[in-house]
Amino acid sequence: MFRTIWSKSLRDYRVAILAWGLGLALFAAIDFAESTPTTLAAFSSIAQLFRFLGDPYQIQTPEGFITYRIMELFVPLAISFWPILAGARLVRGEEERGSLDVLLATPQSRMRLLLSKLSALLIALILIGLLFALGLLAGQAHLEGHADVVRALLAGLNMSLLAFFFGCLALLFSQFTTSPAASASLVSGLLLLSVFLDSTGRLLNGSWVRYLSPFYYYNFNRPLIPSFPDQPLAAVLLASLAVLCAGASVILFARRDIGGLAFSWLGKQKPSNHHALRSLSLAERALFTRNVGLFTLRRDGWPAFWWGLGVIFVCAYCLAIALSTQQVFYRLVQETPLLQQLFFDTPTNTNAALLGTFLFTFMPALVVAFALTLALKWSADLENGRLEVLFSTPQSRFKVLFARWGANVLVLLVAPLLTWLAILIGAQLSHLAVDQGRIFAASFNMFPMELITIGLVYALAGRLRYGALVSLLSAYIVLAYMEELFEGAITMPVWLMNLSIFHVYGNPVFLGVNWTNFLGMTGVA
Repeated sequence: MFRTIWSKSLRDYRVAILAWGLGLALFAAIDFAESTPTTLAAFSSIAQLFRFLGDPYQIQTPEGFITYRIMELFVPLAISFWPILAGARLVRGEEERGSLDVLLATPQSRMRLLLSKLSALLIALILIGLLFALGLLAGQAHLEGHADVVRALLAGLNMSLLAFFFGCLALLFSQFTTSPAASASLVSGLLLLSVFLDSTGRLLNGSWVRYLSPFYYYNFNRPLIPSFPDQPLAAVLLASLAVLCAGASVILFARRDIGGLAFSWLGKQKPSNHHALRSLSLAERALFTRNVGLFTLRRDGWPAFWWGLGVIFVCAYCLAIALSTQQVFYRLVQETPLLQQLFFDTPTNTNAALLGTFLFTFMPALVVAFALTLALKWSADLENGRLEVLFSTPQSRFKVLFARWGANVLVLLVAPLLTWLAILIGAQLSHLAVDQGRIFAASFNMFPMELITIGLVYALAGRLRYGALVSLLSAYIVLAYMEELFEGAITMPVWLMNLSIFHVYGNPVFLGVNWTNFLGMTGVA
């Protein structure tokens, strides 16, 4: 497995392939199992209320239901984050570790090296798509007694194509930044923007903004639905854009300096020590370089700002949905056994109740994802050797670790605080009566989940490589969230439910704080 760069790169992706592939396959099989006539009838009646999530084509069939529910938005959105991280680190990760110099010292060109790594990423995504297709086949065979192998495989490959495009885009952006985190953050923002443009264009019929979103072209093909008029040219367009980004990346990588930026050869050459002297001068005057904690707060400031805007947007969106759909949604819950199972512990009979149900179903997952991305910087710094110089100074490792951890904890307080304030202000502006104490409890009860997430990262960072750690914790978070989401529909052992931080979080917006669980999670963290 170590004879070629291609095989070594593919081996490095083995954990991600299994975690994402098996997780998505399980998700697909469970959703197919739920596609009963009662469920299809229920979702057919409310699908138009949630057009921003997808186009409800043939939703009265199991294939149309699965496509609308998970394959138009949620699954392609979820799987696209991993190739973005992998693409951003494809060469920048090697450059930061210093291993790229060793690879390029061998008799092979830069172009061959990058193409080998890129082909390994493509094959990894294809394998994930094939595992997802196996989940579709298993669910379809269990529900209908037969399965369409070709259509399931095409559905998985269509998803892999979209994810590969975003991976190539991250690779291209990494040629213009010195940090993989910066390029990954930019492309992740573009990913979310493309989802927003596609959703907006779907709500505003005829809007041109959808043409700017890759999701628009991805949804031109829905192979799982036999009667859908697929457009192969849309897949060709996505593939062409991916090849264009990959080709541009290869050309730029072949011409730039190791550790440098694209087109830097066009600028005026400065003395070799110019950047070093400038950095030392800035470090002497800057407040945030005086200790590890202040530096971490400064570095995490902009990511926290954008995540905070995302939290406010989700709060406002849930408030708008609750005010506009409460009566219709409540009636559907009362008439549909499946929805009664899913919302067995969350009332939907008032606007305030529906707001609490929507918001605190999705917000904990968003907050935990924020904690994960923030804490993973510690693992990346350890793997890339950025802490070697710091550890050589006269200060203990425990002091450095505690300073980083403390700065992360302070930043993580932003999400619960903004959730609480956004709901209070939004409720006042919309003249909606809410229980301020319960909103406060539900918001800050998410904090122990954040602490557990960063605690897991810090505990495992020295034992697992960055890629394996990302894959393992991402898979745990996704499975733990699904476990809690389907608690009322699927019976699971109590001990298994208690492994989910989302289950232990409980339902404080309606039932109040469970102090045993709150203190237990805080103690575990």
